[in-house]
Amino acid sequence: MTLALRSHAVVDNNHAITLQNLELNPGVRVEVIVLVENEVDKKSSQSFLDAIAGIEIDTPPDYSTTFEDNLYTHHHSP
Repeated sequence: MTLALRSHAVVDNNHAITLQNLELNPGVRVEVIVLVENEVDKKSSQSFLDAIAGIEIDTPPDYSTTFEDNLYTHHHSP
């Protein structure tokens, strides 16, 4: 049976990561996968709505009422 451990760690000044867990016995072989989280400056990041606020799409004036007709080429009425 495979034991899966998930833990967050910080890389130290020696570029090392330390993982300690009582379920890991000395001498046991392990596979380590490192996922690096991207650091985003929250002050400069925009929300999705702010990012799309200036987008303009060229559509016909009646697009909101004919959306489904334009979306589905073989639109069938019930």
